[in-house]
Amino acid sequence: MLTGMCQTNLSRRTLLRYSALVAATFPAAAATDGWGLAAQAAESGLAVPMHAELVTVTDTSAVITWFTGDPLRRDGFGRPAAVQAPGRVLIGTSLLPSTWREAGSHGPTAYHHVEITGLQPDTTYHWRAESNGIVAVPSPVTPWAAPSTFTTLKRPAGRELGRVAWLNDLHFGEQIAGLAVGIDGFPGGGLPPGIPVDPEHPYWRTMGAAAVAESRARGCNLLLANGDLSNEAEAEALAETRTALDGFGSLGGVTRLGKGDAPRYFVTRGNHDRARTGAVEGELVDRFGGEFDAGFEPGTQHFSVGYGTGSQTYRFVGLDSNDGETTGVLRTSELEFLEAELGRGDLTIPLFHHPASQQDNKVDADGARRFRTLLAGYDNAVGVYAGHTHRNHLSTSSETATLPYFEGGAVKEYPGGYTVVRLFEGGFTVNFYKSSHPDALAWSEASRAEWFGLAPAYMLGGLGDRNWAHHLDTRRTQTAGVLRDSGDALTAEIGEGVLDAIC
Repeated sequence: MLTGMCQTNLSRRTLLRYSALVAATFPAAAATDGWGLAAQAAESGLAVPMHAELVTVTDTSAVITWFTGDPLRRDGFGRPAAVQAPGRVLIGTSLLPSTWREAGSHGPTAYHHVEITGLQPDTTYHWRAESNGIVAVPSPVTPWAAPSTFTTLKRPAGRELGRVAWLNDLHFGEQIAGLAVGIDGFPGGGLPPGIPVDPEHPYWRTMGAAAVAESRARGCNLLLANGDLSNEAEAEALAETRTALDGFGSLGGVTRLGKGDAPRYFVTRGNHDRARTGAVEGELVDRFGGEFDAGFEPGTQHFSVGYGTGSQTYRFVGLDSNDGETTGVLRTSELEFLEAELGRGDLTIPLFHHPASQQDNKVDADGARRFRTLLAGYDNAVGVYAGHTHRNHLSTSSETATLPYFEGGAVKEYPGGYTVVRLFEGGFTVNFYKSSHPDALAWSEASRAEWFGLAPAYMLGGLGDRNWAHHLDTRRTQTAGVLRDSGDALTAEIGEGVLDAIC
């Protein structure tokens, strides 16, 4: 299991316990006064660079974000008032800052986003971000978020076969962000106090549109939306979700595709998308299925789609983990479908909304054990993708050795983005990106105020939670496991593969 700075393991329960200690510090946020949120930042004033985050590290690039604000003034979200300032990043391979090159120099903004390209794979870099000559520092809530040194990913062997986008927790139609428990008439809508939506410019519309457009722009032609697409499966919200996803490509319609093919997307159901009670007592109305049935196997709520070429094929198997409530379940019918798809022999990544790892299980205990036992019997199972927790988190389970279990950060709120999976003949890389539209960055920053300002400690994850590579061992040997610390990365090698995570 990867530990240390690679990951953070705060639970929601722990976060709530901590948040009670600081409730008075972060008032419940008000709705925005009108969208164009990024443009509301003051053009002058005290601009302190803060909340620095090294968000993304690939084999050849890195993304760094930070915020400039006035800590002496608070806005409606309870944060320092946004103030525009210029910014830049300095980066180099030497310890001497005088040798670093400038990257991403830009004009005044409060929401800074710099993507550095042209880096070398498996190479260590040193960097700093600054505005007006002042170095941007991480939030005290996430002191690990901006390590001054990082090592780019080692690219898996072989040709790149294509790119897949993973999106989860879009929550179209949501009325209040950041609630754990909704309480009618309670300040902020419940506990902890949430952020009411601006009905004219809902945050989820901006965040969803940005994630869909940017994942397509990054070369993905398959998008997998892994549950909680809507707030409460409202017909209008589901219809708008469908329209937004249609902006990426067509729903379903294929069983296999490859690089260069017309873009397609598939979805899974989350607990927010479950069937609702109808007008007749005891009647359940499934609006989600009615909107997205074209992407499922006939008469089911699951799908299977292959991606690749004759030399290597990855298979994504989407399952329904919805139990009709807020928790999850893995039914026998879903596990039997997965077993049949594993039997094809393709490199297989099952996905469903609720996590089912040994470390963080949100489905029924028996179903989770049966699921992990099933995967342990197939050396072509190469990963598991879940949503639900709204955080970036990478873990393993004892039954399945180094098989990576990934939970993706939410589209709709901090950290506010999507994940790009690059498929190679010899493995795959996984990278989380913040949506970079100015208003998306502004909302991501504003929604840090959720959970009394402690949400980032749970949701961002460690650098290795959201940026990692899985290298396939084509020999399929049954060698003993070795865990070694290479200084910049922990590399776990057991049997079927190698998992590299940035620390």
